[in-house]
Amino acid sequence: MRDRKKRITVVIMLCILLAVVSGCGKEKHSDTLEEVQKREKTESVEVSDETENEADETEQTVDTESVKKAGSEGVIYVFVCGQVASPGVYELPEGSRICQAIDAAGGMLDTASTDWVNQAETAEDGQKIYVPSTEEAETMPEGQQTGQMQETSSAEGTDGKVHLNAASREELMTLTGIGEKKADAIIRYRESNGGFQSVDELMQVEGIKEGTYNKIKDSIVI
Repeated sequence: MRDRKKRITVVIMLCILLAVVSGCGKEKHSDTLEEVQKREKTESVEVSDETENEADETEQTVDTESVKKAGSEGVIYVFVCGQVASPGVYELPEGSRICQAIDAAGGMLDTASTDWVNQAETAEDGQKIYVPSTEEAETMPEGQQTGQMQETSSAEGTDGKVHLNAASREELMTLTGIGEKKADAIIRYRESNGGFQSVDELMQVEGIKEGTYNKIKDSIVI
């Protein structure tokens, strides 16, 4: 009877021992599986970050190449004035024609001399493109049909008169009572207003009154 109890006790202890050992093995296996899942998740994040960084670098390279390509395309700046809708400085692609510069300035006015300007000529960087009026073009010497206004001795009209819309600073200063400041004021006025429409409009220039005008009115033309 005692032996039987001992055997039962031994069997129970063995069952308990087996249960404990089995439980530890499962816990260890569970921990190992959790570690593997964490490691796989970490590796996935690292791969995702690397892919994103490569995409950013590729996009940055493309943007840089686009900027370089855009920068290599030449541009020029021209000053369009005279009988145009909106006188001013305009940016154009290199190789543009004078007609394109005039279009950028809003086109010619009805008072413009369309034949005087060679609109097929290639515009150059820093060029001044002056469109004279029909009346003004009639008084200009032959051979000046060009997109760039010549501001040299050609600004002197017939009988030695000075063209208000074409004269240089030095030529304007040859007029009685016109010094450096008044000459600069005349040039600023004609460039901002598209040129003079009549000689008496000169009195609208800052610093030039009727007295000064009366002294030079017979020496100027437009």
